[in-house]
Amino acid sequence: MSKYMGVATEVPMSSNDTKHVQTELNEDEYERFRKFASEHGLSLKEAGHEALIEWIERQQQADPNDPAFTVLDDLEDESLPASAATDAREEDDLVDDWHGNDEPFTLADDPSAQS
Repeated sequence: MSKYMGVATEVPMSSNDTKHVQTELNEDEYERFRKFASEHGLSLKEAGHEALIEWIERQQQADPNDPAFTVLDDLEDESLPASAATDAREEDDLVDDWHGNDEPFTLADDPSAQS
């Protein structure tokens, strides 16, 4: 048997601007939710509202464990094989060594100059 929980999100405007959300909880979920709300001095409506807002805010934050944020750490943790050879220099050395004339290049024709 499921319990229904109505949750109203209250917007400080006219009553026509308030939206209502409803969900179903099984008996165990409902009892845990009811107990949690009671322990925190909240009505089910208030606890549901706070839970929804908290969940939305959490979902909108970047996850620091997302691989997009940890890929550099992973690369630093991996060591190069002993046989790997490199000409590792500082970035400043590379900039000092490059004079811009090492590689020939041709600029593309400007399409707006064509008639």
